[in-house]
Amino acid sequence: MKATTHKLGMMLLSSSKRIFYGVLFCSVLSACAGGESTDASTVEGVETTESTEMVNDSGMDQATTSARLETRTAEGLGTYLTDASGRSLYMFKADSAMNSNCYDACAQAWPPYMAQGNPAAGEGVDASMIGTIQRKDGGMQVTYNGWPLYYYVKDAGAGQTTGQDVMGFGAEWYLVTPEGKEVHGEGHEH
Repeated sequence: MKATTHKLGMMLLSSSKRIFYGVLFCSVLSACAGGESTDASTVEGVETTESTEMVNDSGMDQATTSARLETRTAEGLGTYLTDASGRSLYMFKADSAMNSNCYDACAQAWPPYMAQGNPAAGEGVDASMIGTIQRKDGGMQVTYNGWPLYYYVKDAGAGQTTGQDVMGFGAEWYLVTPEGKEVHGEGHEH
């Protein structure tokens, strides 16, 4: 009887360990996924993921640090605005002065450039043109010359300008010059 009880106890212990490790594995897997949904969809040719966080796959951690506008120069484009890490910033022609019209699927493909506190001006940036607007979710989006600024999810890193002169969500998207105008190529701002 003692051997049977011991054998049964070992089987229960083994089952308990399996359950424990199974639960632990699921917990770790869930934590690594960040609690985000994995429902992906294609929006205007851009793969997007639903998320409640304001962080996307391209490393744009938004609204966690104070924003800083900088400039970058590229052949054929001239000088345009970037964030502090050199990521290109865009304006949306469907927006109006100090008003964003890019939400939901649009904001997944073109994440707004968000700030906490007052955005700063780097070299070559006119500090008097920098501002913020409050978005529907309460976050503060950086503006330049009244235009809300956005990233483009297809820009994989600093210096990428794949969103330049793109038609999407009902209007065109452009890089922004330090003068607060859209970029149409070097010497061709409007």
